[in-house]
Amino acid sequence: MKHSKAEEHTFRLILKDAMCERVRIANYKVVFANPQQLDEPLLIPFSETGQMEQMGRTMEGTPNFNPSAVTEIGLMAIKPTVVGEFMMDFDEWGLYS
Repeated sequence: MKHSKAEEHTFRLILKDAMCERVRIANYKVVFANPQQLDEPLLIPFSETGQMEQMGRTMEGTPNFNPSAVTEIGLMAIKPTVVGEFMMDFDEWGLYS
């Protein structure tokens, strides 16, 4: 994976599972930047998802992310590190347990 100004930009991977679909505006998030070597795949462990969030606030006591019940995957550019035009080029990425 590579994108413009790789040393400055950070992103969020937004994940939803079946439980998130039952809770209004809920999701799990993982913050990431480029891997050290741009020709290496970006690999993110499911354990990095943390607690379920709703409107950016952590929801205590919620279940862990269920990777076997994924319903949605999204990508978010984080301000102020990403403002205006940018490019991302994915060669390979993955989530794992």
